[in-house]
Amino acid sequence: MSDEHDELALEVVDHADVGERADVVLGRHLPGVSRRVARTLGLEGHLFLDGRRAAPSARVRQGSRLTLRVARSGPPQPVTVLECTERFVYVLKPAGMHTQRLRPDDASTLADAVALEHPECRRASPDLRQGGAVHRLDRDTTGVVAFARDLESWRLARAGFRARAVLKLYLARVCPGPSAPPWPPQGLGLSAAGEPVPVGSWPAPSGEGVRIAAPLGPHGRHHVAIRDDGRPAVTIAWPLPSARTGEQDLLLRLVTGHRHQARVHLAWLDRPIVGDAAYGGPISSSLRLHATVLDLSAACPGEPRIHGPIPASWDAP
Repeated sequence: MSDEHDELALEVVDHADVGERADVVLGRHLPGVSRRVARTLGLEGHLFLDGRRAAPSARVRQGSRLTLRVARSGPPQPVTVLECTERFVYVLKPAGMHTQRLRPDDASTLADAVALEHPECRRASPDLRQGGAVHRLDRDTTGVVAFARDLESWRLARAGFRARAVLKLYLARVCPGPSAPPWPPQGLGLSAAGEPVPVGSWPAPSGEGVRIAAPLGPHGRHHVAIRDDGRPAVTIAWPLPSARTGEQDLLLRLVTGHRHQARVHLAWLDRPIVGDAAYGGPISSSLRLHATVLDLSAACPGEPRIHGPIPASWDAP
């Protein structure tokens, strides 16, 4: 092993694994590595069987030694801790950093940074890659992320997310396009061509809240779109004062929590988020989407409501 690589090793001792594919065995037993990731790394030449480079389809024998050789990432940048309770560590995620690793050779993540200061978080989730994270933010989204300090707390929080009991508020700066409807938009539907839904169904902190209920599904490998056959997704939005001409600030409550939910829902209203070129937003120095409030108390009684300060880049060009 060189100084630039780490090795994740496994010896085949279970009789049920004899004769199986190498990627299957690694996915079964190597913490934090799925079969898909093991297969991908194998196809890239990073899988070794008894010291020799092997394909992910190679069959293993009793006593075989499987090794994944992955590039060593640099140390994570320091993390800003907003609050630390008996159950959770709440941190402020910067832009440009993933919440957790998807592959063992990914660059350092927020979970890695938290584990340096709170090593108990590393094993507080069933998948070691999560590092105790009870939810995720997109790479370029900033704001509050909670990390559990033990497995029971992680399970309680996750159950709260599934039951839609967790309060998540976001700030978004959008750029209304030429076809953007006036605020509040009328005739929003349960699908791209569905029936209208009520407006103002949740108490608004300022003005009239608009309920955006449009199902989401995959659109290619990296994008999401409004789809009639998608998963139900609900966002509630309120307008906020904005001093910038041609832009609008919104406060969002994500009732559900699907990938790219806020970004796609707002783009659907021809109000793409500033800096979100993937969904039609104007180019900017950063994505103007910030997770500003997280409240786990409905799922985990006694937890405080956490507020994440707006990043300094919010008003940058």
